[in-house]
Amino acid sequence: MHFYIETLKKRLDAINQFRVDRALSAMRPDFQYVYSLLPILLHFHHPMLPGYLDGNVPHGICFFAPDEFQRAWLNNIGWQVNVLLGPPDNAEQPIAGVYSMGSTSSVGQNANSDLDIWVCHQSWLNNEERAQLKRKCYLLEQWATHQGVDVNFFLIDENRFRHNESGSLEDEDCGSTQHILLLDEFYRTAVRMGGKRTLWNMVPCEEEANYDEYVLSLYARGVLVPNEWLDLGGLGTLSAEEYFDASLWQLCKSINSPYKAVLKTLLLEAYFWQYPQTELLAMSIKQRLHDGKIISFGLDSYCMMLHRVTYYLTQINDMTRLDMVRRCFYLKVCEKLSKDPAGIPWQREILTQLVKNWSWDEARLSMLDNRANWKSSQMREAYNELLDAMMQSYQNLIRFAYHNNLSVCSPASCTPPSRCCAR
Repeated sequence: MHFYIETLKKRLDAINQFRVDRALSAMRPDFQYVYSLLPILLHFHHPMLPGYLDGNVPHGICFFAPDEFQRAWLNNIGWQVNVLLGPPDNAEQPIAGVYSMGSTSSVGQNANSDLDIWVCHQSWLNNEERAQLKRKCYLLEQWATHQGVDVNFFLIDENRFRHNESGSLEDEDCGSTQHILLLDEFYRTAVRMGGKRTLWNMVPCEEEANYDEYVLSLYARGVLVPNEWLDLGGLGTLSAEEYFDASLWQLCKSINSPYKAVLKTLLLEAYFWQYPQTELLAMSIKQRLHDGKIISFGLDSYCMMLHRVTYYLTQINDMTRLDMVRRCFYLKVCEKLSKDPAGIPWQREILTQLVKNWSWDEARLSMLDNRANWKSSQMREAYNELLDAMMQSYQNLIRFAYHNNLSVCSPASCTPPSRCCAR
């Protein structure tokens, strides 16, 4: 068992480093600068650093030590890094870990992508300390904005999901309605910028239903040390209400930004098509981790979403929406294959392979790559096509709700939850 756990740790670290490298390679220099400095700005707190404010402000990331770039930056502003560094194995720091999530490090990351950062803190912080950490994160958001980078911090109590809740830095709270789907997205997309590894990855898929018992057995046998891991809990079982709420929220978002929301909407539709035997994408990724199948293409979160949606639409013989979702995916990546290579090589390689599988010709590529110059009639036609597809998803959602005896509201009357419920 010890050897198996150590093997999983090495695989997890390798995947995380791979994702960090991919994330940085797909970023502009200003994004790279901000992304690389955020961990040390949360680890240290000093008037010389961005994000400083007076008072008892929690800072310090468990098991974190600055890398070469971060140490050089601190030295350049006049800090004696060796004096300021604490023990790198300190598991009692206020911040358990810092993680980027969403499209970062995937083929869906582009030059316009924002950064969604989870700051997972220890549960023993009191209300005043949490408020101070929230203010510090807000100041760091403002600093990033001045650097030309859009960063959104989400303050997450390490026990919040285990109590069927989730949290953000805003006044609104996601509540319990979508915590499993939000956790699913975190587990399949998270990139550890500093702090503890996520414990969930160590639990085999076949033990998910007995998550807590299995974790306690690992602790009892001494193969894992409790305070060395971030434990947000298992994924458990999704309720019909959660599918309905999450799908309705995505439909609300699609009214104003259909290109951005269509893939997630159809993923949720694919989820509830399989209900109650749904296999979440995070579970698929974890199975590959345990099987040693850590090939880069297979672990790309956006490619996995596309694959699941493709399977679903093919099974129900909906070729119209399948063609639409492929076009939306292509436009999301922002890599113009009909033009000379100017983007990220690994993203272009993935997209080229997909387009080849779809049997797209040069005419279609040129048409999509010229979207900025479409006539108003073309834009209107494409937008109406997306809205029609979303209305079909809504009709499918209504059927799902009636089948599971759920109350139904319309997208127009939906009150959106916090922004952290759906990116």
